[in-house]
Amino acid sequence: MSRNKPISDDLIAQELEEMFGIPDGMISEDDLEESDSEQGAEEDLVRVLTGDDVLLSSTAISSPSSSTCQSPSLPRLQSASRSTPAVPHQSPSASRLQSASRSAPLPPQQQSPSVARLQSDAAPIASPYPPDRIDGVSELSDFSSSDSDSDIDETDWKKQEWTQNPDLSYFDTPHIQSSKQLPNRTKPLTYFGLFFSDDVLQMIVDQTNLYASQVGNRNWTPTTVEEIKAFLGVLIQMGIHVLPSIEDYWSSDPVLQVPEIAETMTLKRFQHIMKHLHLNDNSQMPARDSDDYDKLYKIRPLLEKLNEKCQESAITTNSQSIDECMIKFKGRSSLKQYMPMKPVKRGYKVWVRADSSTGYVYMFRIYTGKTDTTETGLGSNVIKSLCEPLIRANYRGHLAFDNFFSSTDLLQYLFDHEIYSTATVRSDRQDLPLLVKKPKLTGDKEADSKTAEASKRQNARVKKMKRGKWKWRVKRNVAFAVWRDTKQVTVLSTAFHPKQRRTCSRTQKDGTKKAYNCPQMIPEYTKRMGGVDRFDQKRTPYAVGRKSKKWWKRIFYFLIDLAITNAYILYKSNSRVHNVMTQKYFRIALSKELINNLSFRKRSFHSMPKYNIKKSKQSNERQKTVHSVPDGLRTEQLGEHWPVEIETYKRCRLCSTKTNNKRSKIICERCEVPLCISPCFRQFHFD
Repeated sequence: MSRNKPISDDLIAQELEEMFGIPDGMISEDDLEESDSEQGAEEDLVRVLTGDDVLLSSTAISSPSSSTCQSPSLPRLQSASRSTPAVPHQSPSASRLQSASRSAPLPPQQQSPSVARLQSDAAPIASPYPPDRIDGVSELSDFSSSDSDSDIDETDWKKQEWTQNPDLSYFDTPHIQSSKQLPNRTKPLTYFGLFFSDDVLQMIVDQTNLYASQVGNRNWTPTTVEEIKAFLGVLIQMGIHVLPSIEDYWSSDPVLQVPEIAETMTLKRFQHIMKHLHLNDNSQMPARDSDDYDKLYKIRPLLEKLNEKCQESAITTNSQSIDECMIKFKGRSSLKQYMPMKPVKRGYKVWVRADSSTGYVYMFRIYTGKTDTTETGLGSNVIKSLCEPLIRANYRGHLAFDNFFSSTDLLQYLFDHEIYSTATVRSDRQDLPLLVKKPKLTGDKEADSKTAEASKRQNARVKKMKRGKWKWRVKRNVAFAVWRDTKQVTVLSTAFHPKQRRTCSRTQKDGTKKAYNCPQMIPEYTKRMGGVDRFDQKRTPYAVGRKSKKWWKRIFYFLIDLAITNAYILYKSNSRVHNVMTQKYFRIALSKELINNLSFRKRSFHSMPKYNIKKSKQSNERQKTVHSVPDGLRTEQLGEHWPVEIETYKRCRLCSTKTNNKRSKIICERCEVPLCISPCFRQFHFD
């Protein structure tokens, strides 16, 4: 492999001054890094020009005889490209570029506009990249000296600018709001109905009644949409008023009693609905060994409907994030994952795409475990799956995600589909600069030795960086930066160039704040990455989730919380709403609207609270009652305690035992306690 002859610094500086107006004394790329690191600016940029200037700069600099050539003007370069004879003073590099332009055109993703114009007999090739960035990368520009480390680095990773950067204000608009115009007095039930609409509720009713008939429960009374609404309202109230067990909500103890729940339906009916609740037809479930077997079959219809409702109910914002959240579950399931670094360590993993500023969930996928390995990997497949609707809608916003998903190829893929993105990246990922990774061996001992030496020097420089310093490279439309905070932070971005500088404050050991320099992509990533965390923050405090033996019930509870959280975000974002409720009161109002003052009990509760009487464990002797009915109710205003006959016999609360079952059709009208008319009725009220 031939090597260019060294050119004196004076000749290079003179030629650059004549051609580009670059100041004298400009040094090599890596020397500039070192000097900038001492002054607080870690990197300096190679000037990138569009049009024929790119070809001109690369030709003049790479030519071994550039010191003896005249700097041609643009018309002279164009005329030279049309003529076949060689110009006497034309550099060998320019000759090679002209011959290459006639014989072997570059691929569309690497072809510069200058080379395209030099091909007079070639048809133009359409660019696969967005028009605002196709000229933004100089793939021919490199001002490194011949013995610089960057000459040994990958040829694609260079220090170069983009000709155009996106407008940051574009990513911050529009703000989240409902896709429908809703008045200021819209009730919480209307917002919730955007997600759990009538067709969703009817599906739950149909599948629940179908399952009850399939299991042959003769005591089952078919449920209705109104009853399912009340059932959901009860679940929401249970999330606000958390008790150890479901039975406690129907307790007669005033410490545990929740009259709003107890008056809506009986405990027995609630348990029946919970037992027979279903979302899909079990008789149509594919066998486990079949190709179309679905691990989420039992809940698949609701997953699809809710994903569709989430995307339809709100406008698409230009700043979104993708992350994972956990659904707590400790039972047995092949879907259960262990995440030791998460607050919820065991449960179902959910991939979520949400709005960055509010946490509104647009789309989600439940992780079902490992499948056949693909070339792109799990993280890349998740991002592409969640971005399919955005690509179809020609979305041109910004997407943030963490290092589990990120890779250079993925960010370039998103940019090719007009989606900007920023992500942290693991330093051991493939196709990163030699700043942070070990080079690949080619088999050439001399070249491999030189590359390893250069990589070692660059890695040492990165490790020695002080806090607030960074180094960077650019490959096509993807920028890479390694920044030193308390630890090394590596970031990829197609939206924010690492030359753009910001400051971030850090708390010192003495409690004071200190500002450090950082590339713009660091605070922008922090700002735009927290969408899923904001969703979790809103969902968790009043979650309806409870322990369940059926694995899919936990996911069902999660979907209810997701719908309520999205509904509250849309309610809060409605600019017409005044005196915005907190989420707690939003949930309370929603639960009451779902119940709608309906009672599915066969008889209504008495206006006075009712109390059960705890019995002793004696079996053969006469029952010794421990009165839990307060004396204020049992022994006072005796003129209002009248015996009333009822239709059925009930066990006497005073004298009945397990071995001596005494029954009576008489109850106290005020206490509502079944008693024998004699002598139990009198003894109960006077003893």
